[in-house]
Amino acid sequence: MSFDIVIDGLEELRGKMERFPDEAKNEGGNMVGTYVWNVMREYQPYAYVPFKAAYGDWFSEKQRKYVMAAIREGKIGAGSPHRSGHLREGWKKLGEGFDQLIYNDVPYAGFVMGDGAQARMHIKIGWITAGQRLKERAGEIERKAKAGVDKAIKKLGL
Repeated sequence: MSFDIVIDGLEELRGKMERFPDEAKNEGGNMVGTYVWNVMREYQPYAYVPFKAAYGDWFSEKQRKYVMAAIREGKIGAGSPHRSGHLREGWKKLGEGFDQLIYNDVPYAGFVMGDGAQARMHIKIGWITAGQRLKERAGEIERKAKAGVDKAIKKLGL
């Protein structure tokens, strides 16, 4: 499941960057891309939330039996890999510069941090969506873009 990330309020930044030479746009884009990639890789602190607190009761008797059997077999519970790092490692950068794309190809990424697709359990645990993360850091994103553009302009001697 893939999901799109839109950063409200940064359309103006993109418009401003369009006016710069390609070298400046690309340097700004690279700095923003690296910053966003690192932000997306952050995990929320672990918090235990019982299934019932997030969803209420079992959806079906079949589900209850499956979960209880999985607990007995050790597939679910204290010994299971709750945080494997797959979500963190799933974040990739495609391309470079101004038009690079940051994405996550882990199948469950949208359920953990997707805007509009996030599972109730992850909301209760405290995971914020990708869009919320970027909105909170919009000021720093703008600073990174400006620093990259300034660096390239200085290198170009403009």
